[in-house]
Amino acid sequence: MARFGMSFGVGNNDDERIEAFELYKCAFGGKKISESRPPCGGDIHIVIEIGGVNILLGPPLGEIRTELDDVMVCEMHFYDESEFQKAYEALSKKSLSRALEGPYPWATKLGIIKDKYGVGWALYFHS
Repeated sequence: MARFGMSFGVGNNDDERIEAFELYKCAFGGKKISESRPPCGGDIHIVIEIGGVNILLGPPLGEIRTELDDVMVCEMHFYDESEFQKAYEALSKKSLSRALEGPYPWATKLGIIKDKYGVGWALYFHS
């Protein structure tokens, strides 16, 4: 079963992302799920759970060649590769941009799509 989440491209550096985490933790009673960096180094990524929804606090996605320049992006987490592939292919049709990346510490595959309506999607496959 796929699980919905969000990602917030926040802050210009790690310190600002940590500050954002602390703010959301204080304001909403958020709980830190994980903290990591890409395998090649780079910006910190913090996952916080707020109200049952996991939210990735990372660098603004437009900075990492995705063309997803919005602050908020919808996420779907898949544990079945065929469901992941079906969603990636469906959203990719007539999409404004798309990329398939990975592996990362937080996902085996990452599909990043700006669909034909301009909605940003990050699809994660966890093996």
